[in-house]
Amino acid sequence: MPGFDVTRADQRRARGLVVCASLVLSAGLLTALMTSRDTRSDAAGLALPAAAVAVMDVNAAALEIGSDATEPAPPSETTTLAMPLNPARLDATAFSACTHCPVTIQVEREVPRGGTLAGLLEDAGVDPADSVKAIRALNQVFDLRYLRAGQNLNLYLETEPDTSVEADEETESRLRLTGISFRPDVDRSITVARIWGDEYRARETIAEFERQVVRSSGSITSSLYVDALNAGATDRIVVELAGVLAYAIDFQRSIQPGDGFDILFERFVNEEGNTARTGDILYARYEGRGEPKEFFRFETSDGGIGYYSAEGASAQRLLMLTPINGARLSSSFGRRRHPILGYTRAHNGTDFAAPTGTPIFAAGNGVVERANRFGSFGNYVKIRHANGFETAYAHLNGFARGIRAGTRVTQGQVIAYVGTTGRSTGPHLHYEVHQNGRPVNPMTLDLPTGRQLTDADMPAFIAERDRIITIRDGARPANDTETPMMADSSNGAR
Repeated sequence: MPGFDVTRADQRRARGLVVCASLVLSAGLLTALMTSRDTRSDAAGLALPAAAVAVMDVNAAALEIGSDATEPAPPSETTTLAMPLNPARLDATAFSACTHCPVTIQVEREVPRGGTLAGLLEDAGVDPADSVKAIRALNQVFDLRYLRAGQNLNLYLETEPDTSVEADEETESRLRLTGISFRPDVDRSITVARIWGDEYRARETIAEFERQVVRSSGSITSSLYVDALNAGATDRIVVELAGVLAYAIDFQRSIQPGDGFDILFERFVNEEGNTARTGDILYARYEGRGEPKEFFRFETSDGGIGYYSAEGASAQRLLMLTPINGARLSSSFGRRRHPILGYTRAHNGTDFAAPTGTPIFAAGNGVVERANRFGSFGNYVKIRHANGFETAYAHLNGFARGIRAGTRVTQGQVIAYVGTTGRSTGPHLHYEVHQNGRPVNPMTLDLPTGRQLTDADMPAFIAERDRIITIRDGARPANDTETPMMADSSNGAR
């Protein structure tokens, strides 16, 4: 026909066939994808049906200008197309399929007596190379010589698959040390953590506590210990109070129901208002038989710290009245019928009944003259003091470490423990005081004070005494649980 171009007609017909084939195959691909969507697995790639590959090949051919293609090329059976995956499902699949992933565990260990940190880590199964690096880092913030027996440490360990074994052998694991933490003091914590590159870094953290000055006062109804605790004092404060008053009060005979006590002391509380620790006793007063005993804490110009009366006389005396706490006076000084021998004879000391093992203190500074077995006294200690005084302690269960003839001891130092050795009917301490070789009654002895403040120290002491009185009068009760107002310099607090 005139005007009819056969070549162009063939090209248009070929293009039409390609378009129709593309539409049909696209519909088939969409149907296949919709039916297989819920059953396919989350693999790294997804293989497309051969029809989809054919469509891609046909379209590519159709886009070539002047192409002579009249039918699609045969599909390739090995062609695949990577598809994007759901990250959340990929993570879940990866971890559920991991059979030897590292696991971090926390274990608590206690430093044994005579043990070392290196030995403790070795017993916990830590890699020796990790132990060396961690200890080297810890030494930069904490002197390991002060790591005491009984200290609790938290170890953070990570199991790591050992890749050195053969593929057909059972996979083993070793422990990697990821961290150490412990608290050498109530306000201090030490941490060691693994950082990048198998190295360790140590850190020391100091907790900040609020300082409070509180007052614990009341009267005796059952015992000084119980009543002071009920008034807000702590175990440590009661023990220190006994030390302050030990030179002026016979705790075995002088304390009676109705006696009054008053203690002003420091305490440090955390953010929740809980007492983390207690500080110093600033003031102590006891009202019983006779004149009230009142003492103030003061540091002298030469750095000595002690407790003094309002007139500057030291609370500390040459000898303690009773060198034992929590005991019962079972026999006084003087003549008595001996419980074993059965006849009356002089009793040149005072007996204090107490459970076996109760600590016994040196009544004063001095030198041990003997610490051994001594006849009917059983285990026996004798100490020589100043001004011609000597003290003796008998029927002991055993001696404290280091106590032997020639040892110098300080007042209040533990020297022995209550027992029932020698001629004894039960566990007790037989305590004697000799002055210039003659036995005297320690309960009635007028002992000299340890120190009287000098004229140079008195002005500073008076100022400190008055400051403590001001704080005492404005202090809140120690057993008051309400949130206190912050102290400032206007009320003398520091």
